Formats: sequence, C-alpha cells, structure tokens
Amino acid sequence: MNPDHPPTTPAPTTAALSAGKLRGLATLADDDGRFTMIAVDQRPPIFAALARHGDRDPAQVTYDEVAAVKGALVEVLAPHATAVLLDPVWTHPHHLRSVPGRVGLLSTLEDYGFDLEGGERRSRAIAGWSVAKVRRSGAMAVKLLAWHRPDVSEATHAHQDAFVEAVGRACAEHDLPFVLELLAYPLPGEDPASADYARAKPAHVLGSLRRYAEPRFGVDLMKLEFPAELRRTEGFHAGALDGVARDAVYDVSAVQGFLNELDAASPVPWVLLSAGVGPREFALNVELAIEAGASGVLAGRAVWYDALAAYPDLEDVKARLRERSVPYLAQLRGIVQRGLPWHRHRRYGGAPEVAGASPTWYQEYP
Repeated sequence: MNPDHPPTTPAPTTAALSAGKLRGLATLADDDGRFTMIAVDQRPPIFAALARHGDRDPAQVTYDEVAAVKGALVEVLAPHATAVLLDPVWTHPHHLRSVPGRVGLLSTLEDYGFDLEGGERRSRAIAGWSVAKVRRSGAMAVKLLAWHRPDVSEATHAHQDAFVEAVGRACAEHDLPFVLELLAYPLPGEDPASADYARAKPAHVLGSLRRYAEPRFGVDLMKLEFPAELRRTEGFHAGALDGVARDAVYDVSAVQGFLNELDAASPVPWVLLSAGVGPREFALNVELAIEAGASGVLAGRAVWYDALAAYPDLEDVKARLRERSVPYLAQLRGIVQRGLPWHRHRRYGGAPEVAGASPTWYQEYP
C-alpha cells in the first residue's frame, strides 16, 4: 500500500437514484444485482486480429469484415451475459436484434482514436454520436473510456476532466447510468512490459480512480483495470500463467491490499475489465477482485479473442465461441455470484430508492 494515499471510504451521499438510472443499472445486472457483461466495442484489437488474415495492415480491414465478426460475437455471447456493450459504428446498427430482450445494452461513446500532446492521451467522442442519441437508440447506459494517469500535465488533466464531466452531465440530463472506464497507458520512453511499469501500475490505477471519484463527474458504475499484474506477482512470476518467466515486483498480499484500496476509493459499485490478459489470468483477477468487493465484470478479449484465430471462417469462429468462450463466460459468472450486488454497495445500503418519490413525482420529474 502507498502510505501517501491511505485507503479512504467515501461517505454515502444518498440512497436514491433517478428512476432512469435505477432501472438502467438493474437492467444491466442479473436479478440479484451482479454484472456479467460482455464488451464487443473494441476496435483496434479487432482490426489487428482480422489483419492477420492475408498479412495486411489493420487499415486494410474493411467495414463489412469488422461488422460481420462483431455480429458473430454478439450472436453467440450476448444470450449468456447480463448485458452487452456495443459500438454505434459496426455493431449497433446491424446486430441489435441479436441481443435478447432480457439482456441489457450499453453503448460506447469514445472514439478509439485520441489526440496526443507530448505523449499524453486526450480522449474524444465518436464524431456524430452523443448521449442523447444513445438514449434514443435503446441502450440502457453509456460507457466512456478515459485514458488517464495521475502524473500528466495540468493541461491534459483539464481536458480529460472536462470530457468526463460533460458526459456525466449529459447522462444526468437524459437519465442514463454513466459507466466510466479508466485506463492507464505508457508515456514516451516507458516500456509497458517492464518491471518498472508494473511497479508503478498500482499508483496509476488508484490515483486515477481517486480523481474521478469526485461527485462532479456523476459516475454511476466504475469499470476498472486490475491494479497490479499477476504475471509479476510472487507465485505466478515464474511463468505459471503464460510460460514466460519474469521478475516479481509484489506478492499476493500486496495485490490484495491494492484491491482493497480500490474498493475503498470507489464511491460507486465497480466491475473489472480484462485489459487484454489471457483467460486464465483474468479468471484469477476476477476471483481477487470479487473478494475485495467488485460487483462483476465487463470483459471482452479475455472471453472471445482466441476465437478470432479461425477468421475468415465465420462459422469456425462461432464454433470456437460456443465451445470455449461460452463455458468460460459461465465460469466467470460463477465467480461473480460471490460478488457484492450493486445495490448493496455502501452508497445505497441495499435499498436504493427513486429520487424525489412523492405524490407529485410525476409532475416534478425533470
């Protein structure tokens, strides 16, 4: 643990939610309030996977190819998830009908591209897409990825803060749950595969969460990365997860401490993202996160990426998804069942209510 940033438990602000946000969160979860959500909004990782066929540059992958592959992911996996995260470019307009009515729907708002200033990433929205359109599209929540690390310039902080805060306000205006995804990244000269980067990761993840825990950002559910690397944790560093030996930079008890800090710093329920790690490592990450207080997962590549090796045979891709990804998703769901239902998070105390409930609620609803 970092002694300069001791764990803090934010005081509950209210046990009430607007009707739309309350219903939206409930729709993303299972009946007990836990999330097993699938993300198929990824873009560069899918471009790269499809480009392997024909030894192409990712820019040569066509719109129709991406849409078809994303359709396979939705068709096979969505029925086994509590909710699915779609992008509005390749997936939502073509594959909405593949999402069962009982399965929740999120829409991503950020562009996969970003502006660089001195190596610092500044996020931007998908051009022509907005929270208002998300609402009209039938989605129940907005997901926004914000690249962030605590040691960037004040100008980048200001840009990212304004970006996130504007989305939070729009979600409040349109009564949609706001799911914020925070991701750290390497600055120029840093090697993300190095021991030094792994050693700094807990401070990056925890520092970003503490910044966006402020009420002004209006976040309803945090989508967070694992605040360490099991591949560099004693007991796993010798290659147990992927066959590659590495130097250990922390032990399991330290990792558990980072997760406890993460839970204490989050003012709202949180779920774990997979960040491109392999299935075995992610399942272990989920075990530890659930033990620390997570309410589920919103995962992508750990669930379905291996199936893309069968491309361009879409039927084979679907077969691999059914044979490998569906059972793996069931395994994750079993782990998640030990998690904290979102409505039992300290913010809500087990019984969130509709904000402003009164005999005149229907008249005063904004």
